[in-house]
Amino acid sequence: MKMLLITLIAGLTLGTALPTWAGPDWEIIERARKAKQAQPIARHGDAVDPRRAAAAKCPPDTPVMQLDHGPRAQTTPYQNRLRQQRYEAQVKACTGAAK
Repeated sequence: MKMLLITLIAGLTLGTALPTWAGPDWEIIERARKAKQAQPIARHGDAVDPRRAAAAKCPPDTPVMQLDHGPRAQTTPYQNRLRQQRYEAQVKACTGAAK
């Protein structure tokens, strides 16, 4: 019984350790490298169309309001109101530009 248990534990250990000795998956690495090379590289000073850049973020992401109460408050209610007003102004400008 003792020998069977030792054999079983050794087999399970070897079975779980075997994948760690496997090499890298070159097929996946090559696919990722080719996909990265296919993407255009934006260099410093490249011309960016402001209409496309604005359209990409229209409407803007909703703001994440930080905790404004309690012993570990990260901000104040006033700052959260300012963030919300700024977001509403951006949404209004975005919908106004779309018309």
